[in-house]
Amino acid sequence: MQPQSQSQTPLLLFFPSNAIYVSAPPPQIARLFSSMAVPRTVKPILTAGLIFIVFSVFYLSYVNNLPYAARAGLIGHKHPLADTDDLGLVFPYDPIPRIDFASLSKYQPHNIKEPSKFAFSTFYCTRQPDTRGPYFEAAQQIIWRLLWSPYRSKYPVIIFVCPFIPEENRKIFRGQGAIVKEIELLDDIIPDEIISTKRWIDVLSKLNIWKEVEWKRIVFLDSDAFPVRNIDDIFEVAPVQHCNRETLGPEDKAVVASGGKRGEEFCDYVYSGISQFTADNINAGFLVLKPNLDMHAKLMRAARMTGDYDIRFMEQGVLSSKNAFSQEGPFPVHKLPSVWNTLPENFIEHRVPDHDVSKGLELKEGPVRVLHAKLWNKAWGEWNNLTDLTDLWDRDWMNMCRFYDGDPGFVEARKTGIYKTMWEKFIESKKAENAEAAT
Repeated sequence: MQPQSQSQTPLLLFFPSNAIYVSAPPPQIARLFSSMAVPRTVKPILTAGLIFIVFSVFYLSYVNNLPYAARAGLIGHKHPLADTDDLGLVFPYDPIPRIDFASLSKYQPHNIKEPSKFAFSTFYCTRQPDTRGPYFEAAQQIIWRLLWSPYRSKYPVIIFVCPFIPEENRKIFRGQGAIVKEIELLDDIIPDEIISTKRWIDVLSKLNIWKEVEWKRIVFLDSDAFPVRNIDDIFEVAPVQHCNRETLGPEDKAVVASGGKRGEEFCDYVYSGISQFTADNINAGFLVLKPNLDMHAKLMRAARMTGDYDIRFMEQGVLSSKNAFSQEGPFPVHKLPSVWNTLPENFIEHRVPDHDVSKGLELKEGPVRVLHAKLWNKAWGEWNNLTDLTDLWDRDWMNMCRFYDGDPGFVEARKTGIYKTMWEKFIESKKAENAEAAT
């Protein structure tokens, strides 16, 4: 009996953005191959070859439908933003304020008299400290946003700089009202040659912020983490936590067992941040911390245990490790909502549909407080289809320049330590006039 003829059945494969049709071989061809006299030693080779071809078709079809950023890593090509010509270092060439900040650098830092000893901070440690460089401009944006913008803070701003940052740059920061504090380099742990992103060479030095014990709390922002609203309430949001004494290591137990204020100050810690990629990986671009010398010593030990963390993540790897603030350790991190450190992936995934960003940045979980992105970089905006965010940089940069060059209250505030907007001055004068008229 002849076998019944079978119709040619197409095989439909679904991929993220399209479908691929692969036709099954006609029965005649299948019978032809089955009747071929093939030596037994060759059949395994043909089978392996066929499997390889099928796998390659699936793989290449899958890869072709991935976003380029993921596809580049799979097929061995460089992501354009990871090229040796790091686009994160491309100069914005924005217009700069004309005011002479150096002449204002002799005055006290703005908000320095705030009694709480809470402070915001960022880190400026580039090996190419050009005054037109992107991270120098970014640090200035943070100063303006925190000290002088319409949503300004009542707390001071610290710019931590590395020893090689020129005095010219420091004077500009001081002239704008920031505290400039030199921080020790921590560059003897991870060899420079194995650090993939060269502008990260000195970022382990951020761990030395825990030595700044003159401050009770420090909020650290990467220089590309931009507040877009007032964020003073973060000091209330980030709680004091108590260490798990049962899981302390020998060195930590010795500190706690010493008793008194030292042990209490060590065990009662503050460390809050936002998860990135995985639940346990805390992005080091926005952190709330309490400086403490014993905690600093603990982090130095953790940094030198390079087998216990992914050194590709530098200080972020250290801080998320089991020897520091891992969820399973004695000092688990307190996790904040993503509105406090909105990374591009957060914004893309959780943005409110059809919301006009010019009316304020919103996520489904609430208003964005800090936007963490290289806003000055047009290529970054185009790459992530977030050009509306890079437009914010242009707007706010020009607002900053107009403020420094056009608001007489700025120079007055640098001299007196008190800033009032022209509107506030007008209201005060009207109140004074009304009070005088009443008498």
